[in-house]
Amino acid sequence: MPSPLLPSDLFHILQPSSCRLSPDGTRAIVAASRPDREQLKNTTHLWMVDVAGDAEPRAFTQGKGSETNPRWSPDGRTIAFVSARGGRAELWLIPADGGEAAPLTKLAGSVGDFAWSPDGRSIAFIWTARDAEAVRREEKKKRGEPGTDAPAVRAISRLFYKLDGAGFLPGERSHLWVVNVKSGKTRQLVKDNRWEESGPAWSADGRSIYFLSNREPDPDRNDGRSDIWTVPAKGGRIRKIRKFAGPAHNLSVSPDGRWIAFLGQPDPDARWNSVHTKLWVIPSAGGRPVELSRGLDRSCGNSAISDTFGIPATSGPFWSPDSSEVAFVIVNEGSAEIWKSSLATRKPEPLVRRPGVLIEGDLDWTRRRAVASFSDVSNPGEIRVLSWEGDPAADEIRTQFNSSWLRRRTLAKPRELWCLSKDGADVQGWILMPPVRRAGKRCPAVLYIHGGPATQYSKAFMHEFQVLAARGFAVLYCNPRCSTGYSQRHLNACQGAWGTKDFEDLMAFTDACLKAEPGIDPRRLGVAGGSYGGFMTNWIVGHTRRFRAAVSSRSISNFLSFVGSSDFGYLWPKGFWGDDNAWSNPKKYLAMSPLSSLHRMNTPMLIEHQEEDHRCPMEQAEQLWAALKWKGVPVEFARYPQEPHGMSRGGRPDRRIDRLERIEKWFSKWLT
Repeated sequence: MPSPLLPSDLFHILQPSSCRLSPDGTRAIVAASRPDREQLKNTTHLWMVDVAGDAEPRAFTQGKGSETNPRWSPDGRTIAFVSARGGRAELWLIPADGGEAAPLTKLAGSVGDFAWSPDGRSIAFIWTARDAEAVRREEKKKRGEPGTDAPAVRAISRLFYKLDGAGFLPGERSHLWVVNVKSGKTRQLVKDNRWEESGPAWSADGRSIYFLSNREPDPDRNDGRSDIWTVPAKGGRIRKIRKFAGPAHNLSVSPDGRWIAFLGQPDPDARWNSVHTKLWVIPSAGGRPVELSRGLDRSCGNSAISDTFGIPATSGPFWSPDSSEVAFVIVNEGSAEIWKSSLATRKPEPLVRRPGVLIEGDLDWTRRRAVASFSDVSNPGEIRVLSWEGDPAADEIRTQFNSSWLRRRTLAKPRELWCLSKDGADVQGWILMPPVRRAGKRCPAVLYIHGGPATQYSKAFMHEFQVLAARGFAVLYCNPRCSTGYSQRHLNACQGAWGTKDFEDLMAFTDACLKAEPGIDPRRLGVAGGSYGGFMTNWIVGHTRRFRAAVSSRSISNFLSFVGSSDFGYLWPKGFWGDDNAWSNPKKYLAMSPLSSLHRMNTPMLIEHQEEDHRCPMEQAEQLWAALKWKGVPVEFARYPQEPHGMSRGGRPDRRIDRLERIEKWFSKWLT
């Protein structure tokens, strides 16, 4: 008999992400991660999945290390991937038919993105050198010398000197290198340490490499600019293809070599999806960028979130073999879909639409299908073959990563609900009722608010929501204004005004849920959220007393201190509120901070935060904790050491489980 889902079921989840088709379209190499119960960490290994025959998926790599970002060689005989098996992230190679993996690079640093040359003889890659001082300390530690656990001092000169998930940045910036696949010989192509490079892509003839770089006089102050550059593959002077006003990413060269497709926003101050990302093409020889997604009032790229796959990397753009069409991913009303547009018409049209989230995938233009890691409300992810035409029910599910163990669990089924906000705006959301309920008894409910705010709750699996539903709570979640997946008007409605239209949307959605589901007890409501959702949780309890308990995760409580302590908080005033900085108008930033409403905050609150969070720093939680504790509000404070902002979706598994159990106990204490 199926049993309720548990926090510890986290150890059962095998989460597929990167999915790449072989050149002949018969196999897919997949990166899939799972929390390791013994090592208490997340490990990622490669799987080989047959998408043309009947062979069972097989684990392609194994061991205590992890392997990520697999890429097929052009001839399909070799797979390159990144692994830190030797203690640092290097490029590795493994035969596609199986065998021993071997390191290709042996550099004292970390390999990032990479790309095979068209002839398969070379790989271009981004490499970041280790900090020289850290290398010296490591050598001293080997010799048994004292004082090697931390530097004596960190002398900071850059405005952008730390990054959530990475910590303090090394003095060296990331640069473009190339490695010979046969000899392993490496060569740095771009060396100027005033700037850095990213996103390498080869020209069709293999003679040059395109890359992205922000070469403003001070890129830290103007980070929203990405120009497309090129450099000879054998080395030489770099040349700018075209200046693009805003951020650009995901370069993709057409098979005929004439065009470069990319995703970007033409506004240099458009950060964190605050303006719709669009699909562009530019002549590879240089010229004016042309938009191919014109008329599509949605954002290109994938910003659908889940606590099992986090925020996925965006796949594509994908060129057709004849270089006439480009396919790309968009987010649309809770789903991540594939659309296409042609150079001739520039009119986007849907290609693959399913209720769920295409996490990462690849296209087979010949067989007219997509192969992807795909999640829906009942499964964290499987590898699916998705036909461009025909009945979605005919899609092939090629793995059983999670289906087998989920058959032994009772899951809640979300009910989609649209409602009108106070001013008539449409709001989409979902109600997740407990899968087992006592007849005639109403249940408590928790309103959840996503982070971002420019992300979206989706039609994907949410472990945290299912855990609460299994414990007898209804879970209410929606995409208020400022969420992606809807119109630009919806996305921009709260720019410079958090806590206004978004607050109204959340309250209207709560009202609609209570009306639509009489099984919810309106006197036992809780509210919870993380990041922007944590800010909004703090804001809500200072502006209404309808919620009896709250959980504020990795939140913002004081915008004035946040802009100076967050990893790139100094960019938020211009990106979100249209100001050059926050310090010239401190009263404004204090007024829109949740702590400005402390006198109205009386709701019992659990504050949970990560001690290595550089996005919403720990000081935000400390201020909130001290204020509420001093005031006498019932409050608890859970601090998770060594964890960054994204712990809830990728942190140490025992800490993630502890977090889920604390949240459930807190709401049980105050709502049941």
